[in-house]
Amino acid sequence: MTDDQSPFTIPPEFARDAARRLLADLVAIPSHGANEGPILEYLVARFRRQTIPCRITEVNGAPMNVVAEVGQGARAIILNSHVDTVPPGDRALWHTDPMIPTEKDGHIYGRGAGDAKGCLAAMIVAFEALAARRERLPVRVVLMAVGGEERGGIGTKTEIANGMRADAAIVGESTLLEPKLAHKGVLRLEVEVKGKAAHASDPEAGVNAVVAMASVIAALDRLAAEVRSRQERHTGRASLVISTITGGVALNVIPASCVISIDRRVLPTETEDRAREEIVRTVTAALPAGAGATVEVRTVRFVAPSATPENASIVRAAEQAASELLGRPVRASGFTATCDMTYLVNGGRIPSIILGPDSIALAHQADERMSIDEMTRAVALYLRTVEIWAADHGI
Repeated sequence: MTDDQSPFTIPPEFARDAARRLLADLVAIPSHGANEGPILEYLVARFRRQTIPCRITEVNGAPMNVVAEVGQGARAIILNSHVDTVPPGDRALWHTDPMIPTEKDGHIYGRGAGDAKGCLAAMIVAFEALAARRERLPVRVVLMAVGGEERGGIGTKTEIANGMRADAAIVGESTLLEPKLAHKGVLRLEVEVKGKAAHASDPEAGVNAVVAMASVIAALDRLAAEVRSRQERHTGRASLVISTITGGVALNVIPASCVISIDRRVLPTETEDRAREEIVRTVTAALPAGAGATVEVRTVRFVAPSATPENASIVRAAEQAASELLGRPVRASGFTATCDMTYLVNGGRIPSIILGPDSIALAHQADERMSIDEMTRAVALYLRTVEIWAADHGI
C-alpha cells in the first residue's frame, strides 16, 4: 500500500493473500475447550509488530479477549468476532484433518474456518489496513477478538460489563456478505416429571414418570405448532423443539423421573417471561390428574433476541456497501442463529449489525470451510461499511 492511499481501500490481491495466510494461522491454533490463550498471544504479537495498541482481557485469571484500537475522534465503531470454536467432533467424518488448515477448491478447511475465524481474519486484515493509515481516520475503530462466544458470550459480555461503549458495531458471523439487523433469542429449559419407583412386576405400587411425560410431550407438541404460527418480519418464525429425553434406571424398575429438554427460539417481539410462563402453564395442565406425578420446569439458559432499527446509520452504511459490492439492491434482514450482537445491543445499547463471508450453514459441521474469494470480498465490505458510516453523522 502507498502512503497516499485512503485508509478505507486495500488492493484485492493484497487482501486475498493476507486473509488467506491469516486464516490458515488461526485455524492451526486450537481454540476450543476454554483454550483462548495461545490464539490471543498470536494476535498480540501480530499487532505489536505493527505498533497497534492492544490489550488482553482476562476472566478469572485466564486470557479471554484481545482489544485493539486505532483512529481518533468522538465517534467509535466496534469490529467484533470470536476466536473460540466448538470441538472438532468425530474426525472420521472429516475428509481433512480438522486441526490442520487445508487449502483446496478455493476454500480453507478446518475447525473454525467458518465459525468464525474466516470472519475474524477478514476483519483483522481490514483493521490493519485502517491502522496503517490511522492518522487519517476520522473515527475510532475498535477490534474486539473475543473468546467464550460458544460458551455463552463470555468475552463480549465481559467487555460490556467493563464499560466498553461505541456508536456502532459490526459482529463478524457468516451472512453471505449481507447485513443482518436482528436475531432470535433462545430459551433452553428442562422439564422433569417426578413419579415413584417400584418393581416392574408391581406397577400399581409406583407412579410411572415416563408414562406421565407422554401427556406433557403431546401437549408441548400442540403448543409447538401454535408457536410456529408466530412471525417477525426480519427473523421469521418462532419455534419450540423437544430436543432430548431421559428417564428410568433399569429395565425392571418403574421410572421415578423423566426429563426432557426444550429449545425455544424467541422472536425480538417476544419476552423470556412470556415464553417460559406459556410452557409452564402447558406442562402443568397436561399432567394426568390424580396419577400422583409432579412436574418441575428449570431454566438452563436464556439468550435475549436483539434488533437494530432499520434507519440506524450502521444499517444504512452496510446496506449501501453490500449493494455496491454485490451489484444488486441489498436490504438488511434477520439472522437465523443467536450471537454476540445480543450483548452489544441489549447490554451496551450499541446499534449493531451482523456481517460476514460465506454461509452459517457450514458452522459446527464436518469439513467446515471458508471461501477465500468470499473472505477477500469481506475485507472490502468491512472497509467500505466503516467508510460510509464514518461519513454519516446520523443515528
